[in-house]
Amino acid sequence: FDFADIYRGKYSDSVPQAADFYNSWSGYEDELFWSASWLLIATGDTYYLDKVEEFFGNRDASQISWDDKTMAATVLIARQTGEDQYKEIVASFCNRMIDSQQRTPQGMVWIDSWGPLRHAENVAFACLVAADIEHPSIDQEKYQQFAMEQIHYALGDAGHSFVVGFGENPPQRPHHRSSSCPVDPNEVCDWSAKDSPNPNPSTLWGALVGGPDSDDSYTDDRNDFVHNEVACDYNAGFQSALAGLNTLALKGKLPGAKCN
Repeated sequence: FDFADIYRGKYSDSVPQAADFYNSWSGYEDELFWSASWLLIATGDTYYLDKVEEFFGNRDASQISWDDKTMAATVLIARQTGEDQYKEIVASFCNRMIDSQQRTPQGMVWIDSWGPLRHAENVAFACLVAADIEHPSIDQEKYQQFAMEQIHYALGDAGHSFVVGFGENPPQRPHHRSSSCPVDPNEVCDWSAKDSPNPNPSTLWGALVGGPDSDDSYTDDRNDFVHNEVACDYNAGFQSALAGLNTLALKGKLPGAKCN
């Protein structure tokens, strides 16, 4: 943290080759805000609270992603400090996502066209965590219901699953190198494996693919990395929200309207 704080800058400026693939559009302040928030929670040292306040800057965000961690950090610090300035921004973000953000016809919150399920599940997780924050603008049950709807969409409420190896008609051709290769290690894995029309020889259990278009349409195409790519950041919010909902279920606290 000290190194990053002293030598501030975007990594994609230091490694320009990365900019064509993973450019830091949001800048570096959100990473410092995010890391200072975690270090405050881990250490209790008020030095990191000062850093949080420095990097917070009343920042808003339109998504939660590998590029922009602003709102994830704001949720953390709202829970940690209990201060209204953070709670109000969290409430505004989640209420906007739930009440007015674009949805697909079948209900997935639509934030970005590349890996749209990743964005939906990240927001679902953040708002599920935010549901436990006490603030007059935070409706706990509504936030939990929203998270459950987004998770159910990924698991199959749209008519088919977007999770490899799970549910009805799940993806069989995720854009993923090793599961696309022959199972026999003695067989050659080359570009023909990527271009094969057949299902991946190995099942990448539990991987969340990118997801549908804004009209819920989806094609299980290995070459379509926008919709069928898998990634650690795709699964991070999804698995975390699923774990949170399962915890609520074990405690008998799931919102009941659509609970199965």
